[in-house]
Amino acid sequence: MVMQLTWQLLLTLPFLIIGIVHGWRRGWREEAITTLVLLAALLFFGNRSLANLLGILINRIVEAFSIFFSTLLGRSVSSQTLVAPDSGSFRFIGFGVLAILAYMTGSALGLRQGLGNAGRALGAILGAVNVFLIASQLFGFVQPFLPAIFQREGTIRISPDSDAALLRSSLPTIFALLLLLLLILVFVRLPRMRQ
Repeated sequence: MVMQLTWQLLLTLPFLIIGIVHGWRRGWREEAITTLVLLAALLFFGNRSLANLLGILINRIVEAFSIFFSTLLGRSVSSQTLVAPDSGSFRFIGFGVLAILAYMTGSALGLRQGLGNAGRALGAILGAVNVFLIASQLFGFVQPFLPAIFQREGTIRISPDSDAALLRSSLPTIFALLLLLLLILVFVRLPRMRQ
């Protein structure tokens, strides 16, 4: 049994290395905050129905401002739809903006002082997870536009585990356990952080 790696994974590998180095430099606190905001971005913009509801909410807010200004000015101000909720570009732009905000929030709230090698190593792991989250979502956005390219296979062959589908189906559980491990580490280090 032979598995062929897709070119998307090969394309992601240099960015994973950059994410590991960047995560080592930033530390686990900044990367953990970034991971939480990225997971929220995936929740809102990875799910098509939640993204549609968010687009409808944005349009209603614009409509409310239109009604406010038409009442204030005493004349009719028509509101236009700002966002096409079922548009893929809205989801792509929204995820991109939240990904940038995730890194800005992590840098603003996290502390780089007093990081040991364990904190830096955990930051490197979380940096790789963050790059993987962003890359997987970006490939998901690009795939409908270029379906033939995503069906190509790479040339590297690896003999896989026979239970690869089992691992793939339990990825949410693995991420939940990693988050639980992160919370336990924060709880254990909390007395040191207060000093």
